[in-house]
Amino acid sequence: MTKKNNINIDMSWDKQVVSSKSKSKSERSLLIDIKANNEEEKSTKKRPPVNLALVIDRSGSMDGPPINAAKSAVIQIAEKLSSKDRLSLVSFDYEVDTHFINMKMDDKGKSDAKALVSEIYARGSTDLAGGWFEGARCATRAIDKGEFKDGYVVILSDGRANQGIQDPIDLKVHASELSTRGIQTTSVGIGEYYSPLQLDALAEGGLGRLHHTDTAEDIVDVILGELGEIGSTIAKNIKLNIHHPQHVELKCLSKMENQKLGNAYQINVGNLQQNQTKSVALLSVFNRFDIGTDLSFEAHICWDDVKTGKHHESPVINSSLKVVSSKEAEQASINTAVVQKIADLWEASMAYESMILNEQNRFDKASSIFDDNMASYSLCVDSLIDSEDRIDRLLTTKNKVSSPWVGRTKRASYNLSKKMMMSEKDLRHKDTGDWHGQF
Repeated sequence: MTKKNNINIDMSWDKQVVSSKSKSKSERSLLIDIKANNEEEKSTKKRPPVNLALVIDRSGSMDGPPINAAKSAVIQIAEKLSSKDRLSLVSFDYEVDTHFINMKMDDKGKSDAKALVSEIYARGSTDLAGGWFEGARCATRAIDKGEFKDGYVVILSDGRANQGIQDPIDLKVHASELSTRGIQTTSVGIGEYYSPLQLDALAEGGLGRLHHTDTAEDIVDVILGELGEIGSTIAKNIKLNIHHPQHVELKCLSKMENQKLGNAYQINVGNLQQNQTKSVALLSVFNRFDIGTDLSFEAHICWDDVKTGKHHESPVINSSLKVVSSKEAEQASINTAVVQKIADLWEASMAYESMILNEQNRFDKASSIFDDNMASYSLCVDSLIDSEDRIDRLLTTKNKVSSPWVGRTKRASYNLSKKMMMSEKDLRHKDTGDWHGQF
């Protein structure tokens, strides 16, 4: 644990009992909140110096408003940085150019950066991986020289790679490998027709985020927002570990990386900022148990401390369910606040996963996500006053992803559903609404 014990875990069930059924399985929903404690000192703490590499896609598909927005944003970001910050700039099409590396952002650095950005023009095909690798190399150089312990790569692109490494799985693996060296990757998708799969893979592997933007102002908002969070990040590489009873199946309803080994279940939660809460929704499926049985669940987290790099583990917390008769289980009180939050996370996860499949033109598979989950989801939300609206919303989403779908509404839904699923906020200053509001 850290000295201040600054991360807490809460486990909450939709009901504290489970039915003993002789013929069918029972289901219970579990919400686990990972909370960062408040620290007043954080509110006045200055952002630490940053080792930042900006990577601009200058391929032909970026011509016009996208490339202009990216260039304008880079100039504005440079102006916002301090003389203690270091900035690298890379641009790419089928070739990769490094315009400057680890430039000090004093007055001269800002002026030089502005002049070099103005020389970037759209042309050619897209080697997304090549541009990203070069940006990561620039950030790594400052780490190797001992000037910084970590670095941040932000790639500004429409994501339409057609040269170099293009498989999202491969891109994610490479980004994950570099994240172990302290390189975080954030992807900024520009325009209403950007392709999210490769950009999302880089962000996921690089422990960063995918953002949807249309304007230079949007780009500036999200980059400055992420830089502002650097000083407030208290834990990296958080892993939630759950130990559950035998004959209980546990399913993570959020599309987070996870692995199972016997009765142990580990879920990768990502990073945590000060005053943030990360929520994980799970579904527990129970076989028949004798009435009176206590079913005990244990949970703890492990993470890397941002300041020291040391590995920490939290104390283990326990939560148990009582096996009761079917009648008693039916009459037991329901924690509707927990159900609402689980339903929100579950819906967002289904939408996000289905839109990935829609992007891959796997329409039947995208539709089947809702078919596979509808019975359990309907049972979960049955107690909510808006249950019919929620189910109608899922059916609308199912219909939308069952056929080709392009444009701004899909990009916004893709991005916002993932942010809800991952308990992340949208860093743009404008009101973007909910993911389902895009339909």
